Amino acid sequence: MKSAPKIALACLFLALPPFAGCDGDGSHDPSSPLQGTEYASEHYVVRVVGRRLDERTQEQTRQAALLMEQMFAAYSGLIELPLPPGDRMPIWLHLSRGEYDRQAALHDYPAKATTGFCNLDGEVHVYFRKIGGDLGPESTMMHEGFHQYCHRALHLPTPPDVHRRVPGYGRGKLPTVPLWLNEGMAMNMETGRVATDHNGIAVAIDDIGSVNKDRLYLLARLIRENRCPSVRGLMNKIMGDQLTTDDYAAMWGVVFDLRMATGNAIYVREQRELERAGPDAVRRAVAAATDPARSHPYLRWPVPLAGRLLRASSVAWGLDVPSTIEVCVVGAREPRDFERQWNRAITRAALEEMERLFRDQGQTLEEWEQGWRLRMLTLYAEVRGGAYKYEEAGGAKRKGGARGKAKTGVWN
Repeated sequence: MKSAPKIALACLFLALPPFAGCDGDGSHDPSSPLQGTEYASEHYVVRVVGRRLDERTQEQTRQAALLMEQMFAAYSGLIELPLPPGDRMPIWLHLSRGEYDRQAALHDYPAKATTGFCNLDGEVHVYFRKIGGDLGPESTMMHEGFHQYCHRALHLPTPPDVHRRVPGYGRGKLPTVPLWLNEGMAMNMETGRVATDHNGIAVAIDDIGSVNKDRLYLLARLIRENRCPSVRGLMNKIMGDQLTTDDYAAMWGVVFDLRMATGNAIYVREQRELERAGPDAVRRAVAAATDPARSHPYLRWPVPLAGRLLRASSVAWGLDVPSTIEVCVVGAREPRDFERQWNRAITRAALEEMERLFRDQGQTLEEWEQGWRLRMLTLYAEVRGGAYKYEEAGGAKRKGGARGKAKTGVWN
């Protein structure tokens, strides 16, 4: 992983107008309107809304913005694509559960069923209590922030013809990242932890991409009980399909495996890229793949496959976009018709690319899945036994993802 740079931002707190107030159960209380505090950083505008805002809340807002700047460095380093110019990305942090649920309901999320979402216009809303702690609201920000970054950096601008021909269509972007990859990568971001210097400036994120134990433990149980969703089924799901907790765990595991190189034989196309990088790169990779002291499947072959898949998303997986849009527009009586047809086309193209990738290795997707399930069970056993080593940048190792002095880890 590339080390995230130190960030020092000079920003002013801006008072926002009062917002309509809600009690914890969502009822309006005109005597205590929601107030807002805003902190603008380089790429984000973070707003906290709620009652009884004070200096501590302002500090939390600042920390949230600095955390997201560190995550921005992680997102952009992963896919090596610059963010298009434009306004800062909005993140809303709601201190009131009732106000958050009201916002979620506007986007068809049931009350009290979520703690954060990124809507189709690229706005993030999070039910927020504090910065800090273990898998608290900051993990939701990292997860939803990845969806927001995809919306901004990877999704295609909607052609004017779609707005003209599809009644009521108002989305500014067309998604290009298939559901399984988008959710799987977002869950791989959840494990990040912010670190600050003596001035309170966020300087690095620990553990981005390390094992998400909650997802792994559920996935291992599903595999042992032969209840794990099939990879092909996951890769055929599209935006708008209902996902279960089991689906999320499996999507995390699939992307973790692809991101950490999957333990397969050498990826043919990635080997060619290494060869172009020079003989030393190949020698180091082969040594890592054959070192008997490094038995864990995720320390064998450092292939940046996840980044490559996201870059394929940036060009819509090679689809002829105008002709694909034409097919999707025909018969679309309402926005949902068009969106489902477009999402199905992107999802199908991504699945075809995955199958082609595995054919290059002489195996089918189902054959790869069998090896993946075994690797997930191996990972589970090693994490439970404390043997899993997370390799730090520079070669230092530590167990399982515990905090250490080094601030960055191997991911891609």
